[in-house]
Amino acid sequence: MSERRVAVTGIGVVSCLGNSLPEMWSGLTAGKSGITRFSGNEQYGSSFCVGEVRDLTLRDVTPKEDRRMARHVRFTIAAADEAMQAAGLAYDPKVRGEDPFRFGAMISSAVAGVIEYERNFEMLDRRGPNGVSALFIPKFMLNGASGSIAIRYGLRGPNFSPASACAAGSHSLGEAYWVIRRGEADLMLAGGTEACLTNLMLCGFQSLTALSPNPDPEKACRPFDLNRDGFILSEGAAVLLLEEMEHARARGAKILAEFAGYGATCDATHITAPDPEAEGSIRAMRMALETANCPPEAVGCISAHGTGTRLNDRCEAKAIRKTFGDWTDKIKVSAIKSMIGHALGASGVLSSAAAVQTLRTGIVPPTINYETPDPECDLDVTPNQAAQIDTEAVMINSLGFGGHNAALLFRRAKG
Repeated sequence: MSERRVAVTGIGVVSCLGNSLPEMWSGLTAGKSGITRFSGNEQYGSSFCVGEVRDLTLRDVTPKEDRRMARHVRFTIAAADEAMQAAGLAYDPKVRGEDPFRFGAMISSAVAGVIEYERNFEMLDRRGPNGVSALFIPKFMLNGASGSIAIRYGLRGPNFSPASACAAGSHSLGEAYWVIRRGEADLMLAGGTEACLTNLMLCGFQSLTALSPNPDPEKACRPFDLNRDGFILSEGAAVLLLEEMEHARARGAKILAEFAGYGATCDATHITAPDPEAEGSIRAMRMALETANCPPEAVGCISAHGTGTRLNDRCEAKAIRKTFGDWTDKIKVSAIKSMIGHALGASGVLSSAAAVQTLRTGIVPPTINYETPDPECDLDVTPNQAAQIDTEAVMINSLGFGGHNAALLFRRAKG
C-alpha cells in the first residue's frame, strides 16, 4: 500500500491587509503595512498599534446566524468559505457526494472568545446573573470555530482544537496532516483564528513588555532588527483545505502545494521565554525535514515566527542556523508579522498561506522596517523589498507561550 500524501487544494484568509488571499498577498508582496491605531483604547489614554480586521462581510449567513457568531468565528467562516470555493467544493455534503465522516475540521485559537468573556463579565458586574447572555458559553469556547464550520458544511470527521498559544494554528495544520496520513479522513479544513484586540489583552501583553511601544503603526514591528522592541497584536484567520493527494487528483482539483512535513516539540524551560539554546525549535525543524524526506538544501525560504521581540528573534535565528548550517546563507527568511502583526493562534496559518504563495509565484514577501542588522540574527531576512526565488520547498516556524514549537514544510507537488 502506497503512503498517503497530503495536498493543499484551497486557502482562505482574513487579515488586516485584506479579507481574502489575493488581497493579503498583494499587500505583503508590496511591503505594505496593515497596522493601525486601536479603535477601542480611548478609556486608557494609550496609543496601541494593532492589526485590525475591517469591512468583513459574510455571504450566505442569515442575520440570526450572524448575531450568534463570535468575532473569531466570523473570521473562520469567511476564510473557510474562501478555501472551500478555491478547492471547488460545494457546501452541501449531498452535493459533494462524499462520506461526511471522511471530511473533518481542526481550527485553533489562543484566546478564542475573549471579547465575549470581557463583554459578559461587564454585564455580570452591572446587572448581576441575569445580565449574562445565554450565548456566552458557545461564543466563548475554544472549539467554537471548529464546531461551527463542521455544522456549516456537514463535516462529521475528526474535529478538535489543539491549544498551544501562538503555535496553535500550526499544530492544527500538523495534526490534520497526520489525520489524513493515517487514513482517518480524506479532507480536512485546518487553520487558526483570533479576535484578541481588547483592552485586557493589550494591557496584559503590555505588562509583559511584549508589545512595541513605538507609536508609529507602520514602523512599530521590526523583526530581526537590532533595535526591535516588541510585537504588534493583531487579529485574523486562515484556513487551508488539506486533501489526500489521490483523492484530490481523482476529482480534478488544482493542487497548490504538497504538505510534506511536520514537527512538534516543547522547550520545557520557561512559560513565556524560549529556550536560549533553541533545542526544541531545532528538533521541530529537523522533524519536519525528516517527515518530508527533504534535504535541507531543498528549502529556499523560511516564513519565520519573527515576532520582533528580542529573545524570540535571537533564538529563532540561532535555531535556523543550527538546523541548516552553511545553507542558511542561501535561504530567504520572511517575517510577515512586520506587516500584519502577531495574530497569536492564527499567525502560523497566515504564514503558511503566504509560504504556499511563495512556492506558486517565486515571490518572497519582505521583512519591512529592517534598518540595522543584529549580529545575533545573522540571516537574509529579505529586507524591505520582496525577492524572487526558485525553490522546491518552504518552511514555516511557530513558537508559543508554554514552550510550544511547530515546524511545517510545504513543497511543490510532484507525480
